[in-house]
Amino acid sequence: MNIRGIICASLFALAAAGCASTSSTTTGPAPAGVLVVEDASRVNGCRALGTVADNELDDLQKKAAKLGGNVALMTPQRTSKGGYFGLQDYMTADVYRCEATPKS
Repeated sequence: MNIRGIICASLFALAAAGCASTSSTTTGPAPAGVLVVEDASRVNGCRALGTVADNELDDLQKKAAKLGGNVALMTPQRTSKGGYFGLQDYMTADVYRCEATPKS
Protein backbone atom coordinates (compact mmCIF):
# COMPACT_ATOMS: atom_id res chain seq x y z
CA MET A 1 0.00 0.00 0.00
CA ASN A 2 1.42 3.38 -0.91
CA ILE A 3 1.40 6.57 1.18
CA ARG A 4 -1.64 7.94 -0.64
CA GLY A 5 -3.66 4.80 0.19
CA ILE A 6 -2.62 4.93 3.84
CA ILE A 7 -3.63 8.59 4.13
CA CYS A 8 -7.00 7.93 2.46
CA ALA A 9 -7.67 4.94 4.73
CA SER A 10 -6.71 7.00 7.80
CA LEU A 11 -8.98 9.88 6.82
CA PHE A 12 -11.86 7.47 6.20
CA ALA A 13 -11.35 5.85 9.60
CA LEU A 14 -11.32 9.26 11.32
CA ALA A 15 -14.48 10.35 9.49
CA ALA A 16 -16.26 7.11 10.39
CA ALA A 17 -15.25 7.44 14.04
CA GLY A 18 -16.53 11.03 14.13
CA CYS A 19 -19.94 9.93 12.86
CA ALA A 20 -20.35 7.19 15.47
CA SER A 21 -22.96 7.92 18.10
CA THR A 22 -22.08 8.05 21.75
CA SER A 23 -24.26 7.18 24.69
CA SER A 24 -25.87 10.01 26.58
CA THR A 25 -24.46 10.86 29.98
CA THR A 26 -27.55 12.65 31.22
CA THR A 27 -29.62 11.05 33.92
CA GLY A 28 -33.24 11.45 34.84
CA PRO A 29 -36.45 11.02 32.92
CA ALA A 30 -36.44 10.94 29.13
CA PRO A 31 -37.93 13.96 27.34
CA ALA A 32 -40.88 11.80 26.33
CA GLY A 33 -41.59 11.45 30.07
CA VAL A 34 -42.46 15.17 30.24
CA LEU A 35 -46.09 15.87 29.44
CA VAL A 36 -46.65 19.18 27.61
CA VAL A 37 -49.98 20.87 28.44
CA GLU A 38 -51.60 24.24 27.70
CA ASP A 39 -54.39 24.18 30.31
CA ALA A 40 -53.30 25.58 33.70
CA SER A 41 -55.97 23.56 35.53
CA ARG A 42 -54.00 20.39 34.66
CA VAL A 43 -51.18 21.39 37.03
CA ASN A 44 -53.37 22.12 40.07
CA GLY A 45 -51.76 20.59 43.14
CA CYS A 46 -48.38 20.19 41.43
CA ARG A 47 -45.12 21.69 42.68
CA ALA A 48 -43.65 24.45 40.48
CA LEU A 49 -39.95 23.96 39.72
CA GLY A 50 -39.05 26.75 37.32
CA THR A 51 -39.32 28.00 33.76
CA VAL A 52 -37.57 26.78 30.61
CA ALA A 53 -37.28 28.21 27.10
CA ASP A 54 -36.11 26.81 23.79
CA ASN A 55 -36.88 26.94 20.09
CA GLU A 56 -37.40 23.15 19.82
CA LEU A 57 -40.05 21.20 21.74
CA ASP A 58 -37.75 18.20 22.27
CA ASP A 59 -35.09 20.42 23.83
CA LEU A 60 -37.70 22.19 25.94
CA GLN A 61 -38.79 18.78 27.30
CA LYS A 62 -35.17 17.82 28.00
CA LYS A 63 -34.68 21.03 29.98
CA ALA A 64 -37.87 20.36 31.93
CA ALA A 65 -36.66 16.83 32.71
CA LYS A 66 -33.32 18.19 33.94
CA LEU A 67 -35.23 20.36 36.43
CA GLY A 68 -36.94 17.21 37.70
CA GLY A 69 -40.31 18.01 36.16
CA ASN A 70 -42.78 15.68 34.55
CA VAL A 71 -45.24 18.30 33.26
CA ALA A 72 -44.50 21.45 31.22
CA LEU A 73 -47.22 24.11 31.06
CA MET A 74 -46.74 26.12 27.89
CA THR A 75 -46.92 29.86 28.45
CA PRO A 76 -48.54 32.09 25.86
CA GLN A 77 -45.52 34.37 25.50
CA ARG A 78 -43.14 33.76 22.63
CA THR A 79 -40.06 35.81 21.97
CA SER A 80 -37.77 36.11 18.99
CA LYS A 81 -34.04 36.30 19.47
CA GLY A 82 -31.59 37.29 16.79
CA GLY A 83 -28.58 35.17 16.14
CA TYR A 84 -26.14 34.07 13.51
CA PHE A 85 -28.90 32.33 11.54
CA GLY A 86 -31.47 35.13 11.91
CA LEU A 87 -34.48 35.38 14.19
CA GLN A 88 -35.54 32.30 16.10
CA ASP A 89 -38.89 31.88 17.83
CA TYR A 90 -38.53 30.66 21.41
CA MET A 91 -41.23 28.82 23.40
CA THR A 92 -41.42 29.07 27.17
CA ALA A 93 -42.98 26.70 29.67
CA ASP A 94 -43.41 26.53 33.43
CA VAL A 95 -42.14 23.20 34.76
CA TYR A 96 -44.03 21.23 37.41
CA ARG A 97 -43.57 18.02 39.33
CA CYS A 98 -46.92 16.26 39.68
CA GLU A 99 -47.31 13.12 41.80
CA ALA A 100 -50.21 11.91 39.67
CA THR A 101 -49.43 12.98 36.11
CA PRO A 102 -52.51 14.49 34.41
CA LYS A 103 -53.88 12.37 31.59
CA SER A 104 -53.10 13.68 28.11
